[in-house]
Amino acid sequence: MEVARRSFQRSGGDAGCQSMALRDVGVVLSCFARFGGAAFCLMQAADTIKCVGPSMLPTLNRDGDIVLLDKLSPRLWRLRPGEVVIARSVSNPRQTVCKRIIAQEGDTVCVRPRYSSSEVEFHKVPKGHVWLEGDNKHDSHDSRYYGPVPYALLQGRVVMRVSAGAEEIWPINQLKWMENQVSPQAFQER
Repeated sequence: MEVARRSFQRSGGDAGCQSMALRDVGVVLSCFARFGGAAFCLMQAADTIKCVGPSMLPTLNRDGDIVLLDKLSPRLWRLRPGEVVIARSVSNPRQTVCKRIIAQEGDTVCVRPRYSSSEVEFHKVPKGHVWLEGDNKHDSHDSRYYGPVPYALLQGRVVMRVSAGAEEIWPINQLKWMENQVSPQAFQER
């Protein structure tokens, strides 16, 4: 009897080690799954993108600012005039553009044609569309040329400038929250 009991304890001890090893593997896999899930959610919710070109001067640098993009906002609620967004280009779907929302569906926009100083055109923004313009009115290819942009082409709302031009993220005082409002200058000389 004594011998049988010892052999049972020995085999039970091995099973305990195997159980402990499986539990450790389970903990590690659980951590990877949680981290991977969190990383996936973060990738779906936010992104960084480099904005290059003169159309958003002086808000963004011509040589390229890296901005933090909130990708959930356009899917959860309607963005408002004044907010800076990244959208798929209407003329080339492989490109993205960084512009400011000037008007939303139902609004009427008054635009001065490029080569006329006295005439104005009125455009009503249709349902499911927004009117996008660059802050640099003299050097921006925007809704004044291609018309209202379907809301589905909006990829996200710019939340902050992460780096200015060729500078790195650090020092942290380089970070700048995006001002999401339409300035009075936006309505002058359109």
